[in-house]
Amino acid sequence: MKKGMMLPLVVAVLAALIYAMIVNSQSKKLNASKSMKTVLVPIRDIKEREVIRRDYLKRVQVPSAYVQQDAFTYTTDADLARIENSIARIQIPKGNQISKYAVTSLSPEAGLSSKIPVQLRGFIITVPTDVAGMIKPDDNIDVLVTFDAIMKNGARQKVTMTLLQNIKVLGVGSDLGQGMDARTAAAMQNSEEDANAYTDTGALSLALSPRDAQYLALAQNQEGSEIKVILRSPGDVTNYVMEVATFDRLFQ
Repeated sequence: MKKGMMLPLVVAVLAALIYAMIVNSQSKKLNASKSMKTVLVPIRDIKEREVIRRDYLKRVQVPSAYVQQDAFTYTTDADLARIENSIARIQIPKGNQISKYAVTSLSPEAGLSSKIPVQLRGFIITVPTDVAGMIKPDDNIDVLVTFDAIMKNGARQKVTMTLLQNIKVLGVGSDLGQGMDARTAAAMQNSEEDANAYTDTGALSLALSPRDAQYLALAQNQEGSEIKVILRSPGDVTNYVMEVATFDRLFQ
């Protein structure tokens, strides 16, 4: 074969190989696009540090080739549980796939503010450790205050009044209701026990209106006053009309 014919032949063979590679690559992409996966996307914008709820999400099918790296995919409801109650590290726009980098677990490191409902405030009070141990995040409580009052006859007498009703507990100590595996729960319990060795009180984080927060702060700082909390049944959301309790009425 003449040398002049070798170069066109080599070029033709290379072109054929390149074409075959391109066709093979496109064929793989086409096959991948036919394989669908279900991903989780928000139905509205999720703000930075917002708690992600199940009803904020919907399932969308996309070609496998277009599933973002580390995106949350859905096969069973257990996959929803992996993202529910997590915290958005960054703002996640509506309809975007949610990557594992974009969220973090609900924890003290994420901050209490992520659990505070809009227009409410997070108020922290201390209660005896044994009381705190019986209360869980998302319980509802009433707050009572006992103080010295001057009666109409000028006598000083202890009275108790229900200051606040149907108050949501956001957290108990470092437990914000995030849900934990056995190992994490055991580690947190050990940490709490170590901390409680130096104190006989625990912290309750409450969701209060600005007005209620003012009155609870006032009651806490009243000389001789004592704050108590009582648990409510989960289904009881009624605000009752309560009279002030006094010893005079107790023995009538």
